[in-house]
Amino acid sequence: MIEKVKSLIKSKIDEFSLLDTGWDNRPYDFYLIFGQNDEDKSPWIKSNWENNFESYFDKLIKQTETADKTGIRVVKYKPEKQIAKKDKKEFIHHSEVKTGRLNWDSKSHEKWTIESNLKNYFLNTEIWTPRWTICEKRNSPPDIFISISNERDFEDAREIKFGYFIVVAIAKNLKIASKSVMKEMAEGINSKATIAKSRKWGRTEKAGNWTFVNGIQHTFSNGIYKGGNLHTYNFEMLIFEPTWKIIYKEK
Repeated sequence: MIEKVKSLIKSKIDEFSLLDTGWDNRPYDFYLIFGQNDEDKSPWIKSNWENNFESYFDKLIKQTETADKTGIRVVKYKPEKQIAKKDKKEFIHHSEVKTGRLNWDSKSHEKWTIESNLKNYFLNTEIWTPRWTICEKRNSPPDIFISISNERDFEDAREIKFGYFIVVAIAKNLKIASKSVMKEMAEGINSKATIAKSRKWGRTEKAGNWTFVNGIQHTFSNGIYKGGNLHTYNFEMLIFEPTWKIIYKEK
């Protein structure tokens, strides 16, 4: 009897928490994807995005009522030859590529992705459903948030343990069955690891070796594991469980 009462109380608390859609406490299914090192398999390369990523994210986004209000923003650079004023020597300057307003459609995907890593340097992209300006007006974080970060530095080469880092957050109150979609995508790209846990949008959190000092939209690979740079650790020795549920690990 006591256990039934405890279970009922817990279920009511869980139901109540789903009603909170504020910037601090809105709960999410929170995923991290660690991508392969091979640059040719990067998700920002147009062919890879179309064949291996877009359809899975589309399945998730299309289940929201705000899908048609999705916004994308991207930071990428193109190399340009310039002449230094002082010594007249030629050097390569990386200027930011302006894309204008981006939505969740084929025309925008064409703009934010790149043909190859040789022509442009991709830094990161964010996908908000609905877009950030709408979130500000309604005073609530997005229904779905996705960020993709390039782990390579275009100016200073460094050893990396994974080539890209993807964050996916899906609001729990939407009750989207995201696990199967994420697992299928992870298998297709053979991610080094795809892991999941519950997390609130704006809350700092420390669990085991993992620490998040910023909100979900500011989640990057550096500093989240033992306070250090993930690329300095042996990836195979990272401890995911029990903090995370492992959705997929490379084979």
